[in-house]
Amino acid sequence: MRATVRVLESLDSGIAVAIIAAAATVFVSVLSIVIGKVYESRALIQKEHREKKIPVYEDLIKFMFRVLMGTKTGDIPSEKEMIEFMSGFTQRMMVWGSDDVLYAWVQWRRVLTNEADLKANPMKLILLYEKLILAIRRDLGHNNKGLKTGDVLALFVNDIDQHLTTKGS
Repeated sequence: MRATVRVLESLDSGIAVAIIAAAATVFVSVLSIVIGKVYESRALIQKEHREKKIPVYEDLIKFMFRVLMGTKTGDIPSEKEMIEFMSGFTQRMMVWGSDDVLYAWVQWRRVLTNEADLKANPMKLILLYEKLILAIRRDLGHNNKGLKTGDVLALFVNDIDQHLTTKGS
C-alpha cells in the first residue's frame, strides 16, 4: 500500500488523478456487480422458499375449508384424517413456515387442544385462524393493508359480523 502511494506521489499530478479515477471506476463497477449478485441470490432463495411454502399453506386452507364446510358438502373428515393431517402439516410447518406463521399456528393449536379454553370462548379459535391466514398471506408477500378483524372470515362465515358485534358488546 505504501509503495503504491509513493509511486502515485512521484507521478505527474494529472496522471495520478487519471489513475485514481480509473481505479475508482473499476472499484465501483466491481462493487456494483457483487452487490447485485448478492441481492439476486437472496431473491432467488426467497422465490424458491415461496414455491415450497405455497403448497403447504394451500393444503391447510383446503383442509380447513373441508372441515368448516363438511356439513354442507357432505365431506366431513374423520377424526383419523384430522389427526393425520394435523401431524403431517405440523411437520411441514416446522420446516417451511415463517416465524410469524409458525407462531400463529402454535397459538391456534393451543386453543384447539385446550377444551376448557375452547368451551369458554369458541370465537377465539376462529379469530386465531384468521390471524393464521393473515400471517400466511404476509409470508407470501401480501401486505393485508386495510383488512380488519373479520374481513377474511367473512369469506366463509356468512354471519361473522353478527358474532363480532356480539363479542364486542
